[in-house]
Amino acid sequence: MLNNNVIAHLAQDLQQQKAAAAQAYRQQRLPYVYFQQYDEAITQTLTLLWREFFQDQPLCLLAIGGFGRCEMYPFSDMDIAIVCAQELDEGLEEKIGLFIQTLWDFHLQPAPKVGTIAQLCDSAKADLTGDSAFLESRYICGQAQLATELISQLDLQRDVAAFIEGKILEQQQRYIKTAGEATLLEANVKTAPGGLRDIHTLLWLAKVQGLPPRLQLLMKQGLLTRNEVQLLLNCQITLAQIRIDLHLAANRAEDRLIFDLQNQVAVNMGYMGEPSSPASEKLMRDFYRATKGVKQLSGIFLPMLRDRVYASLPRVIVELDENYYQVGNLLACKDERIFWREPSHIFTILHIAQAHNDVIGFYPQTLRAWWSAVHELVNEDFYRNPAHRASFLKFFKHGEGLTHLLRFMNLYGVLGCYLPEWNKIVGLLQNDLIHIYPVDDHILMVVRNMRRLALDQHSHELPFASTLMHDFPKKHILYLAALFHDIAKGRGGDHAIKGKIDAQRFAADHFLNAEDAELLIWLVQDHLLMSMTAQKEDINDPTVVKRFAERVKTPERLNALFLLTTADIRGTNPKIWNSWKASLLENVYKATLYQLLGQKNNPETIITDRQQLAIQALTKCNVEASKQRKLWHILGEAYFVRHEWIDILWHISKLINYEEQAQTHSQLLPDTNTLKVMIYMPNRPKLFAELASIFSHNGMNILAARAYITEHNFILDTFIVQFPDSCLKQDYLSIQSTLDLALNQFVNNQLSLSSQQPAILSRRSRHMPLAPRIDIYEEETTGWYSLDIIATNRRFLLANIAAVLSELNISIRFAKIATLDERVEDSFLVYAPELADTRQQLKLKNALLDQIILQ
Repeated sequence: MLNNNVIAHLAQDLQQQKAAAAQAYRQQRLPYVYFQQYDEAITQTLTLLWREFFQDQPLCLLAIGGFGRCEMYPFSDMDIAIVCAQELDEGLEEKIGLFIQTLWDFHLQPAPKVGTIAQLCDSAKADLTGDSAFLESRYICGQAQLATELISQLDLQRDVAAFIEGKILEQQQRYIKTAGEATLLEANVKTAPGGLRDIHTLLWLAKVQGLPPRLQLLMKQGLLTRNEVQLLLNCQITLAQIRIDLHLAANRAEDRLIFDLQNQVAVNMGYMGEPSSPASEKLMRDFYRATKGVKQLSGIFLPMLRDRVYASLPRVIVELDENYYQVGNLLACKDERIFWREPSHIFTILHIAQAHNDVIGFYPQTLRAWWSAVHELVNEDFYRNPAHRASFLKFFKHGEGLTHLLRFMNLYGVLGCYLPEWNKIVGLLQNDLIHIYPVDDHILMVVRNMRRLALDQHSHELPFASTLMHDFPKKHILYLAALFHDIAKGRGGDHAIKGKIDAQRFAADHFLNAEDAELLIWLVQDHLLMSMTAQKEDINDPTVVKRFAERVKTPERLNALFLLTTADIRGTNPKIWNSWKASLLENVYKATLYQLLGQKNNPETIITDRQQLAIQALTKCNVEASKQRKLWHILGEAYFVRHEWIDILWHISKLINYEEQAQTHSQLLPDTNTLKVMIYMPNRPKLFAELASIFSHNGMNILAARAYITEHNFILDTFIVQFPDSCLKQDYLSIQSTLDLALNQFVNNQLSLSSQQPAILSRRSRHMPLAPRIDIYEEETTGWYSLDIIATNRRFLLANIAAVLSELNISIRFAKIATLDERVEDSFLVYAPELADTRQQLKLKNALLDQIILQ
């Protein structure tokens, strides 16, 4: 009979011991002390429970997985195996079920495996994850000979080479699964590349071939150096601390550094926040650096462990020169002391790897020696050597394999050692609600995008940009501009200006001629110029184009800036790049080139050219001249300045003969998840706000909007809207039809707008707040003002902003909406003579802030 009083006492005692272990951890922050205390509490409880349930029964209890290696986190599943001497009868099976339910009642989250030795062996053979868990089996209680026999049978049946290959493949698949925005911003401490699971994998590969699964013991056997063990231990402790604190803060099994918990975990771990660097940013930086350390050691230790058992490919050795040879796909040096005798070989070996596209890395012993030399020898003296500077520049002039090479150099700290300013951005997050990569990863993504533009096999992605890149004679300057464009992030002040100083010093130190140096420095200083012009200004206004062209000066600089801007935006966040954004940049490029080549754009020629094209299009359709004149009079001259030819053609095809009829139309933009929408109807107060609200009600994100009022007081508004992230491509037509119906009902006064849903910020926006900015500038024409707003994006934001303007009798005459993922940068041209009064401007700002800042 079970003694319920004893069980209740055990449950209470366990909770007290768990609480005591957690409290001791909060005070001491020693993960392994916590693991030991928690493990002792669980083991003691299980042993006493086992006596209550299974005294003298032919069973035994094993700790496996994380429990087996004594690494239990506060809310981790408890992996156990119940080994049976024979097939279970109904009574014993029921008792085991009750035992497992009791463990659930004790809040131990059991993950049990139950069966005979043969059954458990069969399950391990069929499941690599299960076999990994059994690899860490530890006897707890019951009949010990069953445990011994099971472990022996598992060891006998396990194919060591297949196990190693399976775990490496499993790791590669995990890396692929964890690639994406969510896993970058809210990384999983356990499964992220370089996370705790990678450390477990290394220890599994050691243990499966009979090596001790302890880092210090592996050092004693000569497999790891003291420095390597210390680095890996430090990384492991950092990751373990973060995971323990995550569980304690969430009060559940949470392994993701979600926005809701990042700051709390950071504060609990002792990070101090500052206005320019919140505590969560410091936590995430240390997290990224810890995962980087694990990946560094994995590059050495994992292939070393694998090669002790088998080689995945035939062992082919090729002599390269008197110092180097190739083993399969790995590069090796004949004498590992060469890096100390001749430090120039620190770069020489990288040049050899860059020249051989079949080389995927260094042989483990070579990598270890090279890495050690990097951190000991690549310093200011190394940098001063002219030969080393020329060698570094050669990486960019060669170009081939540059992305892989720079990522490798970043992983092993070469970039940080050679360029001290680079070390300041490693793992540095950008809390601007646009970037999803740490600064160093973003920069290398931009270099990668630039390289793809130079490769024929990727020319189908962006044919226009690829054509320019193929013809650009100084590609290495573009790669260097990509490397330096954000290198001064995180130092305070204007990173473009500080980056310009870094680029100037680099150009002088690396013997760039005056022309190349000037181009590099200008690109770094003005790398945001084109994106700001395209996204925040009216590129159909010839004065905007003229002003931009005066800053650019030459077609060569225009080509370079266009390519850098394209690569930069694509490397910022996949959500803010599509073919519509590409066409936006192309339009800026083409208009500016037209200006630079001496074909001056001015309002008169713009109006004449575009109107003539429109006349030709309507004449081909046999539209009478009198009807054409009527349409031109209604649209007004400003229409042809503010609209692109492709939109003009679309508009007039719908409006001719129906100038007094309210209407709406939409079209899917090719190869994007966006829709272009045209609305034409009589103007009235709050109209822009109501239209924005309709889009939000239908789940559409407004990426851009162009507001225009005709001479007879109709609105002709054009919106670019994005389908919800959650919908599938095959649903686009259905969603478009639903939106078209709602808009047609609205323009015909048949739709009553429902009340707005509560405005809810995303988790990222809530926990990475963006300081809003509202600027009001007086235009040259009396009564006209520019209104610029930077804020956190959310549903109904544009509708709320437009409603404020309407309530204050401010007329929107032009709108340039730029939605950059979770950040908006909107510009409005408004007519509001009352804004000449400073008090009215203050009233407007306060009203807008009430909508922008959610309480």
